Amino acid sequence: MMVPIFIRVITIGITFSQIVACGAPALTTILSGRHDEVIISTTPERVSIYDRAGKLLAITPAKVTIARKDSPLLYLHRDGFRDTTLLLKPRLNRLLPVSIVPAVVVGGLRLQGSPDGKNFLPWLVVASTLNLIWCHLPDYFLGGAYDHKKEIAVVMQKEDVSKVERE
Repeated sequence: MMVPIFIRVITIGITFSQIVACGAPALTTILSGRHDEVIISTTPERVSIYDRAGKLLAITPAKVTIARKDSPLLYLHRDGFRDTTLLLKPRLNRLLPVSIVPAVVVGGLRLQGSPDGKNFLPWLVVASTLNLIWCHLPDYFLGGAYDHKKEIAVVMQKEDVSKVERE
């Protein structure tokens, strides 16, 4: 059985418009990458940075590579100072609209009118939603939708000497 030509044309048109909607799926991830490099500096310097498993990652000042969607918990230690816990929480990437706007615009351009010529808004919502699923959602799964601060400065507190002497 042969597929009618209009079905093939519609299929090719929808596929092409999905690809053109934002250039490629996960556009923000493509532009930003999947990892951040965070510079951690401390006062005083030469503080050891450990991960949850107790593995030494670096000694400050240091550049630590983190997956964008992760929230790593880091432990800072130096003799004579209180141990400090540092949670690096991701925030939304400022480039996120780069993948939202084209999806909505192309969704609106693709369906300038509905098949019955009356219900434009529902068709705009359907077309834009399809484009958002294709272009924008992968950024959340791959990590491009998130971002960490580029630099973090931590001031370590001196350990209470009288407390140490009592023990």
